[in-house]
Amino acid sequence: MRISTQGIYAFIVGVSLYGNFPQWERGWIDTVFAFDPGRGQSFGREYFPANVFGPPDTAARPERPSASPRQILSLGMGGEIVVGFRERAVVNGPGPDFVVFENAFRTPSGKVFAEPAIVSVSRDGISWHQFPWDSLTLQGCAGLTPTNGAAVDLLDPTADGGGDWFDLETLGIDTIRYIRISDITGWLAARPEHPFWDPTLSGFDLDAVGSRYLVQLSSHNTPNSFVHRRHLILSEPCLPRSFFGVASGTSYHLYTLEGRLLQAGKVDEQLCLPYRGAILLLRVGSMEAVVVWL
Repeated sequence: MRISTQGIYAFIVGVSLYGNFPQWERGWIDTVFAFDPGRGQSFGREYFPANVFGPPDTAARPERPSASPRQILSLGMGGEIVVGFRERAVVNGPGPDFVVFENAFRTPSGKVFAEPAIVSVSRDGISWHQFPWDSLTLQGCAGLTPTNGAAVDLLDPTADGGGDWFDLETLGIDTIRYIRISDITGWLAARPEHPFWDPTLSGFDLDAVGSRYLVQLSSHNTPNSFVHRRHLILSEPCLPRSFFGVASGTSYHLYTLEGRLLQAGKVDEQLCLPYRGAILLLRVGSMEAVVVWL
């Protein structure tokens, strides 16, 4: 059997057979997977991608947004960017899971100047799930809530730091690796009757993306108790027992990255794993083999 590796990645995750998963981490995106600039995009290109990594501009205030190309990147009208965390995945924890900061601001009249974008997420970069949004209020979009860079903790949704928070629970998804931000300012600019319309709309300006629920996907955190390790790349849902090198009747457990059991049983002549972004643990005597299928 020939296993294709193009575009498919596997990572060892530090977990035990009984679901003792690592503690959640917090952090900011450090990877751009794709960027498709939209019409009129130019602002911030000379500092890209550094200007979308790290926290939002701490000088930004709800009435005085960030305007530095070192801090923000314009996507342009209809532009799109796909970002994520190197060797880490976002998991569905309690409450909202990740936040997108734009340079929206509040005008003297109290109206928010918003340049919205639709947010979608994916486990594998192939199948995407879009967060629902309201076409009148723009609720559910990124680019709606001004940034308060003076907040004590910009990764705490209760700390009044601003930004637009997203909860994977809304989509019924446990784990994601890719976040796609798609500008819809052009759609808004074509509707002068819309309550958020403004003649100076020019496109979504990305400042930062962060998450408070991250798990490592790198092998250096694997405990020493894993005396038998496998780093396998799977491209087909059903594979023969010989592929895993285990005997018939070997016990297995399949978990989500945050520890929810998806499937358990015994290995027969074939093992079928109809899930992506999952951790397979095979019990081989006193040794465990760990496989992440992404």
